[in-house]
Amino acid sequence: MAPSSKRPYARGFAVDAETERALRAGLPSREVRIQRGPLSDALRILATEPPSRLVFVDLDGVADPDEAALQLSEICAFETALVAIGSADTAAFSRALLRRGFSDYLVKPLSPAAVREASKAATEEPPEQAYAGRVVTFVGSAGSGTSTVVSAVAHGIAAGGRTASVVDLDPVSGRVPALLATEPMGGLSALLSSLDPQDAEGVEPSIDFETIDAITAPVAPGISLIGYPLAGALPERPSLPALYALLKHLANRAHVVLVTGLSEPGIELELMRWADARILLYEPTLSSISAAVRRLAWLGKEHPAPLVQCLPRMRRYALSAALIRYALADRSPDVVVPFDPALRAGTVAAALSDLGKASRESLERVTDLVARDLGA
Repeated sequence: MAPSSKRPYARGFAVDAETERALRAGLPSREVRIQRGPLSDALRILATEPPSRLVFVDLDGVADPDEAALQLSEICAFETALVAIGSADTAAFSRALLRRGFSDYLVKPLSPAAVREASKAATEEPPEQAYAGRVVTFVGSAGSGTSTVVSAVAHGIAAGGRTASVVDLDPVSGRVPALLATEPMGGLSALLSSLDPQDAEGVEPSIDFETIDAITAPVAPGISLIGYPLAGALPERPSLPALYALLKHLANRAHVVLVTGLSEPGIELELMRWADARILLYEPTLSSISAAVRRLAWLGKEHPAPLVQCLPRMRRYALSAALIRYALADRSPDVVVPFDPALRAGTVAAALSDLGKASRESLERVTDLVARDLGA
């Protein structure tokens, strides 16, 4: 039978029945075609029919993700969003696909909710922005490992040849500066206080390079830190327009701006919604999970947030996997960072070389989530 001339909105190829059911249940109700078949079937069929807006392809049995991505890119139209599915749960496999232009990589077992989220993220038009980099917020309850993960991700971004600007808005703990072994410069509070939402003509305030340089502390090649010095009076609460102006400027100087230390609930929520991406962290306790669930509810489906679960030292206080899934309304964490003694001793830079394989791969996956839209 000749292929249909009508362009499908979405195409899906699944190797197994469970994945096929998840695709059928999770994809939108527009023109969708789902069928069983390996990569070879997908390549043959996609080459003979009109291009789809979205393609899900099952890569189980594929040993070389780079080769698979290259084959698909050669036959798919430029505007087609590609989402890969597979059982390989390694940072190297997913990173190879994302670097080759895939919008996402979903690890089996696949859920309809994961399909819906990936479909929306891959096809919605990104908002126009006035800066070149990416602003990512990291939010978690006390003890959830937020400072450690942010510091490790900054080093991971720099190791990949990009630049990271860490903005720590916590004026009290000093956890991020300690992990980065860098004392923040003064001047952040004064700068934020000086930034009005807009001038008489409705133009956002500008910040000169010298001003930013004066409050920026170099950490390592590719990493800088902006925060409040530990000494002195507590700073005034910054306004959202002032934070927006600062972060936009930083995102024109660094590939990624990592924002952490948010404390005011109203500012935290609005900044998370405004940012290009957001990461929610929690430890496996009821109070920490409840805080994460409340934030997910505040954000809504319009602002998806990957969940990062950090395991504590005292495992006897941790909930079981079944209880965690129940508390998260049947959602699983996107990344689980295991407890690693190396991350609890000294600076992150010194600890990274001593990390176990599981910890290293989990932090690489968080880095991939943060840097996935930056290109090669």
